[in-house]
Amino acid sequence: MEVSGAITPDSMKLVITDSSVFFDIIKIQALPEFFALDFEICTTDFVKGEILESEQKEQIEMFIRSQKLIVFELTEQEIDEVQNLKTTRFFKTLIDKTVLWKAKQLNCPLLTGDAKLRNEALEQGVIVHGSLWVIQIIVEQKIISPEVGIRFLEILKTVNDRLPLDEIEKLIRKLKKLAK
Repeated sequence: MEVSGAITPDSMKLVITDSSVFFDIIKIQALPEFFALDFEICTTDFVKGEILESEQKEQIEMFIRSQKLIVFELTEQEIDEVQNLKTTRFFKTLIDKTVLWKAKQLNCPLLTGDAKLRNEALEQGVIVHGSLWVIQIIVEQKIISPEVGIRFLEILKTVNDRLPLDEIEKLIRKLKKLAK
């Protein structure tokens, strides 16, 4: 396995993310805040390859170059392992299975907004979080104020209609209390 970025044995907490979280974070213009988190943020070369829009791709490449994003480049043997990973759900492509496999291998949380991947990961004992959790954590780690967190959530409501509106509203209420 080839790795872009550095992981040391005493590194921070690892999280591995799929493209859906990247897309949400890019759309609300919160990539710098996301990469300021106290986590080693990782993904696979398959996910990186899914980011096709040139502006989005350049933003992601910048965080790879600055070693804020670690990209695992899977070997043929690892791709075989991913293909052989037993799942109860059918995945049309290997992309989602690569992050599930890597999260299991590294024993780290998976960040995804994909319901099928989320449910499969939970069944396989993987901790799963999504875009709302990311916003909550960047507020908790004092990277942004609660007011900015609320603004990000309001934007997220308009750019991703698959997210649970009731959960967004609950988090907005929580952040409003923190803002007082």
